[in-house]
Amino acid sequence: MSSFAIPSESQLESPTADSSPDSSISRPRYVVLQSLVGVMLAYQLLFGEGLIASHSTIGVILVGLAAMVFCLWYVPAVILQAAWFSGTVIGIDTVLVTSTIYLSGNARSELYLSYFVLMLIAASVRRLSHVIGLSLLLCAGYGVILYEGVVQTGALSPGHLLGLPVLLVMATFYGLALQTIGTERQQKAQLLGSIESLKETERALQLSRDQLEVRIKGLKGDLSRMNEHFRQQKNEREGIEQQLHEAQKMEVIGRVAGGIANELSQLVSVIGKQTGVVLSRLKADDPLYGPIDDIFRSGGQAAAVTARLAGLGLHEGHVRQVVSLKTVLEEMRDVLRGLLPASIDLSMVIDAAPMDVEVDREGLEQVLLHLAVNARDAMPNGGRLRIEAKRESLGQEGGLVDGKGRPQSNVLIQVSDSGNGMSRETQAHMFEPFFSTKEMNVGLGLTAVYGIVKQSAGHVDVVSRPGEGTVVRVSLPLVQQGRPLAPTIQPHVAAKGQETVLLVEPNEIDRKLAVATLLRHRYQVLEAGSSVEALLLTQRHPGAVHVAVTELMMPEIGGRDLARRLLERYPTMKALFVSGYGDEAMASHRLNPRYLLRRPYRQVGLVGKVRELLDA
Repeated sequence: MSSFAIPSESQLESPTADSSPDSSISRPRYVVLQSLVGVMLAYQLLFGEGLIASHSTIGVILVGLAAMVFCLWYVPAVILQAAWFSGTVIGIDTVLVTSTIYLSGNARSELYLSYFVLMLIAASVRRLSHVIGLSLLLCAGYGVILYEGVVQTGALSPGHLLGLPVLLVMATFYGLALQTIGTERQQKAQLLGSIESLKETERALQLSRDQLEVRIKGLKGDLSRMNEHFRQQKNEREGIEQQLHEAQKMEVIGRVAGGIANELSQLVSVIGKQTGVVLSRLKADDPLYGPIDDIFRSGGQAAAVTARLAGLGLHEGHVRQVVSLKTVLEEMRDVLRGLLPASIDLSMVIDAAPMDVEVDREGLEQVLLHLAVNARDAMPNGGRLRIEAKRESLGQEGGLVDGKGRPQSNVLIQVSDSGNGMSRETQAHMFEPFFSTKEMNVGLGLTAVYGIVKQSAGHVDVVSRPGEGTVVRVSLPLVQQGRPLAPTIQPHVAAKGQETVLLVEPNEIDRKLAVATLLRHRYQVLEAGSSVEALLLTQRHPGAVHVAVTELMMPEIGGRDLARRLLERYPTMKALFVSGYGDEAMASHRLNPRYLLRRPYRQVGLVGKVRELLDA
């Protein structure tokens, strides 16, 4: 949008020589009028009576009058058309006429009086016609005065007769000059008004342009926001579709895994039952005892794996409770730190705001342990592990929605490591059962994480690149304040005094989960990953061991052999054996079901069994 070019006042006040003759006196008019004035004044000086000036002075004045006419002919057009030029000429001619009247000896005559009246008329009347008309009346009066003088004296002086044309010429000159000045002033005022009008128009156009630009900017902003909104909706829709696809895939995989677990459980149970029968009929020195015992142990390990596979859906039937995420994290801090070597720096950042979630506490602890172990294994040479917990605002990008698609506030648990990272292909399969990049791992941990989070109406997201570490984000719905929290412990199964539990569990996650539960119920815990480690640990332990919770089937030294050795050191110790075998398979071993904890089990069941044995 273009703007108007406004001429300056100096340009308006300096018109060119091509200006209209109606608005200013042209050069020929100036020359003619000034010539007439010069001729009349020269005649007055040459033929006037009673001159008081010398001939040399009169000669100088005559030369000045001629020079003035000459200057008017050659004066530059810029000066000639200047607003001040007419007034200057009038002033000079007024001085010349007044001086001539004085030098010609008529200073006290009626001519000087008539000339003075003429100047008053010219100064008070704006229009040329009015000046000419009044000047004619003045000349008529001057003529009457001359006539009376002639009648009285009987003589007529040429100088007196010359006064009439002098007055008429001066009246015409004054009228033209003053009309020119007035016209120029009027034109200047009109031009100034036009300039102001153009400026107002320019300001109005500028205002309109600014308003239009604001509207265009607003429309662009609205369009940008709409595009961003559509893009966000598209991303959210794609994310929801991806989550739905993943959920459907994991549901199918879970069903298949559950079916396989049930089938394998039956087969493993048959293997355990039959090998148990054979072992019960063989002596320890029989050549077949060792191979059959190996089969029984391998079956036990298979039963443990099958139990874990079946345990992926264990949390489905449990009632969720309202717990404080801050409390859970604080109680798990030492357990999580015990998972990590000294080369890994653990930092926990927990928001001070209340963060209550409705989850299965055991499942939440299992999620934290699995994510910590996964991060640890990604940093074999050490690194940094950071666990953050904070509230997310309502409707924040990546947040949860309720059943009607409305955004809801949620709690974010973010586990970040500085490890090796993962490729997109690895991320696409990381939650599938038995998928693992580790050589020694059954690959069920992250599958359990996914299932637990989904059963808690949450969402899990992973951001990772090879060589840049991994960030796992777990979002859980925030429970509004006012709902009562579930008790942290079950008082009827808590420790009574200084009671020590020896926990022997080869599976690290199961062991740490059990340790966290026992510690929370105020038991003293000695943890070991094998029978050999347990024996070494008890040798260094100065106090008593009240209960030994041990895996029944372990390499090198089985659970029952370990219990026999420990009883030699702690005669009053109770033993609780953990196995994936069923009751029929264990019946051949003549093991009292009271001292058996079958997999899969809940942690509250473990603590309850420990309390039951201690109270027996």
